Amino acid sequence: MGMSKSYLIYSLEDDSNIAHIISLALSKQGYEIKTFATYAGFCQAFEKEKPDMILLDLMLPDASGEDILKAIRSDETNDAIQIIIVSAKNRTINKIDGLDLGADDYIAKPFDVLELISRVNARARRKIKKENYKIRNITFDPVNNYFLLDENVIPFTTSELKIFRLLFKRKGEPISRDEFFNVIWGNDVSYETRILDMHIKEIRRKIGKENSDLIQTIYGIGYRMKNE
Repeated sequence: MGMSKSYLIYSLEDDSNIAHIISLALSKQGYEIKTFATYAGFCQAFEKEKPDMILLDLMLPDASGEDILKAIRSDETNDAIQIIIVSAKNRTINKIDGLDLGADDYIAKPFDVLELISRVNARARRKIKKENYKIRNITFDPVNNYFLLDENVIPFTTSELKIFRLLFKRKGEPISRDEFFNVIWGNDVSYETRILDMHIKEIRRKIGKENSDLIQTIYGIGYRMKNE
């Protein structure tokens, strides 16, 4: 796959033949893959290093896949980890339950190896592509629709998020005040024009002193974000 850094996948699967097939197929694709037959073994590894993706069987000897999924998803620092359920419990209700609990995808057993590879590739690409959404130490996470300053979510209000997203998307282009108003408040003309400047001031504060020069005031027009 020509990945710049290794993409780490943990596979939780107690059937050694299936675990071997998964491991073989994905390591040939250039992924770093570690397989675990028990939840206990997985937990030990997870404490030391979190993976980019987890392939999760629902029926394990020492824990239910649903409980594992809940445990991982209950901690928001794990939000970026892609989780694909790989299970013989393939009734529609199981799939819906799995996705409701926070899985990103569901592959029914017996699976076709090529399908497994293509699903994993599609999810991994999404993660790798996401790494382009960056300016300085600010990253946009399009899946969760928030911005991170270093590792921390920037606590934008809804309006601030819309303003910053517009600036971020159109880096380098001046954006008129009218366009901001349209994007944020639509046709509601009851807004106070000073409100945009107040939002910008607040955004500059939230992105940190080191980034406050990112948003430039274009007198008589509006604002733009530096493109760097």
